[in-house]
Amino acid sequence: MSPNQKCQPNSWCPYACASGYYSAQWDPSAALYNGQGSMNGGLYADSNGKLSKPFPDQPFCKQGMMNAFVKNTLGQSVSACQTVYPGNEAMIIPTVAQPGGTAPLNVVPSSYWLGTSSQFYVNKAGSSADQCIWGTESEPVGNWGPYIFGGGQGKDGNTYISVQYNPLYTAQGYSTSDVYNVRIDCVQGNCNFPSGGQCKCEKGKCSVDNGCTVTLPQGAVANFVLY
Repeated sequence: MSPNQKCQPNSWCPYACASGYYSAQWDPSAALYNGQGSMNGGLYADSNGKLSKPFPDQPFCKQGMMNAFVKNTLGQSVSACQTVYPGNEAMIIPTVAQPGGTAPLNVVPSSYWLGTSSQFYVNKAGSSADQCIWGTESEPVGNWGPYIFGGGQGKDGNTYISVQYNPLYTAQGYSTSDVYNVRIDCVQGNCNFPSGGQCKCEKGKCSVDNGCTVTLPQGAVANFVLY
């Protein structure tokens, strides 16, 4: 839940899981992406404020696909901020890649709520979990961060991961050529790249206009390399 949001009686209360894991609880009756129920993630608080699992036989958190990671070759930490969905879509679930380190992204399986995927707003170098918040025009963090990463498993069993510059960041005149670069590297199995054999955003330009997507068949693993 957002820092200023309380878990109230007769409401749904989303929660975050560790990097690489996703919430396995949501409103079973929520059947519309943007309609009634799309805010109903997490646990339900009844009229007495007692929390309950909508899926009692499922754990609070389950391991994601574990086939996409952030590899940080920079000298400063970088935070990738996942949106809460179902929920208020705030980008407040942090994954922090430390300098020289690798961190798992929560790429959800096709069994996740309505088959939706994961979206991450990625902050500038020198960021931490504290920057996984709503940003502003004058403070380009969170939803104003320079990059957007995506990931999710399709019904065909393949996982699709993507990278693009954030349109909000560029629309305000911030220069993408001044931020670090990102490329997707295949580290295991056979990853399927776009035409040209690469997927990267470097010095303000992506290898495919408006960003690129890499397909990961079962057994394939890839890194979002920050350099």
